[in-house]
Amino acid sequence: MVATPLVVVPTPAPTPAPPPPTPAPTSLPGHVVTTTLAGHGVLAYVPGAYAALPGTRFGVVYLLHGSPGNAVSWISGGGMPAMLDGLIASGQLPPVIAVFPDDQGVVSDDSWWGDTPLGDTVETWLVYTLIPTIDSQYRTLGAARRGIAGLSAGGFGAVNIAMHHPRALQLGGELLRGVFMAPTNLFGAQSTANSPEITAPALPAAQRLPLYLGGGAQDSEFLPDTQRFIATVQGLGWAPLRTEIVPGPHGWQAWTAEARDGLTWLGQLWR
Repeated sequence: MVATPLVVVPTPAPTPAPPPPTPAPTSLPGHVVTTTLAGHGVLAYVPGAYAALPGTRFGVVYLLHGSPGNAVSWISGGGMPAMLDGLIASGQLPPVIAVFPDDQGVVSDDSWWGDTPLGDTVETWLVYTLIPTIDSQYRTLGAARRGIAGLSAGGFGAVNIAMHHPRALQLGGELLRGVFMAPTNLFGAQSTANSPEITAPALPAAQRLPLYLGGGAQDSEFLPDTQRFIATVQGLGWAPLRTEIVPGPHGWQAWTAEARDGLTWLGQLWR
């Protein structure tokens, strides 16, 4: 992340490619692979269709945990393997690979998934190390079917990274995080460039990726800021855009509901 406001220079739009084929629904359960990459724990959910369809490539969604949290949070707290199995078996979501990375920074325990003046380079690691590694180790569809989402601080990180790298991603998602201005105690002079509330209006309409934003109706601390950011992107005419406020406070009751709804919407986009 840079120290000045994000400026995106538009480039000529390429000729749209035909959509990649969508893997067929399957009732085969997936499995979780555990690894470490450059000091970061990484879990990867691999759908059952991956082994059953050896000639098929798959979309990938990166799910970022909150703070406090780690790579296991989505598994232990959100029960994501079972949720993904169910959505895939029902045909609501094409078989996808889901990656759960750890944001442990070099300096700070919680980097908010960013590159910070403290010396953390988590965003750089995710975009330039983790994503290429996943693409090299698995049969993926590349940027054509690649999304990122997160909860709490991970929701901030997902939207922030999506704003910085719109060509590397095809979906940005935020699940229950009302902060869209970077904390100055972490980002310092780089706060402006890491505040989606500021950077979203600077992104050319042609580079806007599908955006899912959600919050908990009883999340008294963060819901007002979430609603303000929703109003900002709606005012920009952002599309595709899906917003939802679900029952629950800032916790797993609402996060799992948002995850299910967000992944179902992703399934509609990726058909």
